[in-house]
Amino acid sequence: MKEIKMDELQLWNLWSSNRIGSGLINIGIVLAIWLSIRIAAATRASDESSLLTKIISSAFGLTILSFAWEQYTIVANLWISTARGLSNLKEAGTEVTSTADGFIAYVGTTDTATMPIPVGIAFIAISGLIIIGNIWLPKQ
Repeated sequence: MKEIKMDELQLWNLWSSNRIGSGLINIGIVLAIWLSIRIAAATRASDESSLLTKIISSAFGLTILSFAWEQYTIVANLWISTARGLSNLKEAGTEVTSTADGFIAYVGTTDTATMPIPVGIAFIAISGLIIIGNIWLPKQ
């Protein structure tokens, strides 16, 4: 397999372009979670909610949260792959900027992530508790 060689500026340009897409996806995730919470609240408030309605509302919310998990993992890997590219440049003897050195240190790894960063996990878990709690906890 042929290795693609990039310089530091190209790596920063790719990372920056990916950040734009990541930001747009994050906006979509927040809106989808908001919709899931609204559906959960409507399910809870309705006197006509059946078991099937609760299951479908739960499935919708959990599907949104699993999509968020996947996207947050992809975003973590965008950071890691950029750090890996910069590290590879440095190891090949190319002089990199102090910003690149700082980025590599900040990311802290060049190993592929299999899950989101802890704050992403916390956001997904709390959102899940709100959605499932609204649907399944008893009304008081």
